[in-house]
Amino acid sequence: MAINRYESVLPGGHIILGSSRGFMSEFTHFISGRSEPSSGKSMPIYNPSTGKEAGKVKLGLEKDVDLAVLAAKTAFRNWSKLGLQQRIDKIYDIRQALADNREQIIQLVVEQTGKTLADATAEVTRSVEIIGHATATTVLSATPYTRGVATGINTYEVRYPVGVVAAISPFNFPVMIPLLQSMMAIACGNTVVLKPSERNPAALLRIAELFTEAGLPDGVFNVVMGDRLVVDRIIEHPDVAAITFVGSTPVAREVRERGVARKKRVQAFGGGKNHLVIMPDTDIDFAANAAVSSAFGAAGQRCMAVSVVVAVGEIGDFLVEAIKSRAASIPVGGIDDASAQLGPVISEQSKRRIADCIETAANEGAEIVLDGRAEFSKEGEGWYIGPTIIDHVSPDMAAHRDEIFGPVLSIVRVDTYEEAIEIISASDFGNGAAIFTRDGSIATRFTDDAQAGQIGINVPIPSPVYFHGFAGWKDSAFTETKMHGRDAIDFLTRTKTVTNRTLEPIVKSDVTMEFVTR
Repeated sequence: MAINRYESVLPGGHIILGSSRGFMSEFTHFISGRSEPSSGKSMPIYNPSTGKEAGKVKLGLEKDVDLAVLAAKTAFRNWSKLGLQQRIDKIYDIRQALADNREQIIQLVVEQTGKTLADATAEVTRSVEIIGHATATTVLSATPYTRGVATGINTYEVRYPVGVVAAISPFNFPVMIPLLQSMMAIACGNTVVLKPSERNPAALLRIAELFTEAGLPDGVFNVVMGDRLVVDRIIEHPDVAAITFVGSTPVAREVRERGVARKKRVQAFGGGKNHLVIMPDTDIDFAANAAVSSAFGAAGQRCMAVSVVVAVGEIGDFLVEAIKSRAASIPVGGIDDASAQLGPVISEQSKRRIADCIETAANEGAEIVLDGRAEFSKEGEGWYIGPTIIDHVSPDMAAHRDEIFGPVLSIVRVDTYEEAIEIISASDFGNGAAIFTRDGSIATRFTDDAQAGQIGINVPIPSPVYFHGFAGWKDSAFTETKMHGRDAIDFLTRTKTVTNRTLEPIVKSDVTMEFVTR
């Protein structure tokens, strides 16, 4: 079946059509290699570009989680016993399945998330890379071997998968983040129960079906729809060995605390308030381009977005004008607008919350130099906020303290590098921090001084490649291990340390039938 801009195939052969055709589908679980009916209530799914209902999702109950965990636990017995290279061969197959169906998945992301075609394409392209990275498990999982720790004694470590891994994923990257959470887990021999955002599950459900078609054994990758009720059951379930969560900071903290109290391994990643420090020696045009792309890409709905520019010295007026002129020219539009570079935010609630944040900043004395709320006035035409720039923001204002999670950029002005560092250090968040400067000594100082998990030097979004670790500091992450690289292997496996003495074989005398007496 040909796939066009308005038409995509869903699990079970269903078709979801774009807003102009009004077809609606209902989404439910994918457990043990097939679609499973849900026991809970139906919830509407909306097209953010139009604000109109475009389908329904059936939320799960505790018994649906139990069914998925049982499927994963059952599949674990055989999947964990496969040789590592046998598992990697399957990973290659499912990577190819996603690559072959890339355009279809992109369209599903566009339709349910409201992303521009460029943003959705970038996400799915990186998702294919993520699966490819999981094939590096053969290298990353290597363990130490020490020969001759004593005469005739060698010591080495052996890795084992932890069991059933539960992943709880956000709406903003409905393909990339779930695959980041699950692919390395599967490669290590674990099985996965994944709860995606109930706002845009279509792409992930289609991927689950593609994985099964590509030969991934039933029960290795399961998807459960749901809300808080499902999350609570995941945390409480005795057969869930590890939880990986990405979402807001308050929920991340709660998942971490409750999961650890039940002796589970937990990685919980929260929000961010990322600072871009721009020094006076920086090329203003270069810095302004970077600030605009990193603040307004994906409509600002990403935890690594630059949401605060810290202008150092006397460059403030020039920098703000350069950023404003670029941001004002960004085309805003829906999925039917091929020229759009900034799409809608995910929901009506998000749109109103962001608009309230802008109003609060004005009431607190900041200057709104570019106001995206003009897009907010479009009634019945989707959930749009245009690029917004707030100047003369002080560190005590809500626009600086809180994660807005939208296309809003705050400008803080300081006199010195030291003041910029104080502002970053005082923030509750610590996902990322970047600096633009030509001064190598300042760059080195910034690497040491900035209190954040990811540091960028003349790079506005310092999100690392997958063979390096990712995790924020402070309230941006509640975990001892990072998400990518070797840390992911450590989180997803446990080791035994073996001390082995090799004994010489005992040489026995020939067998005799002679009767022996005392």
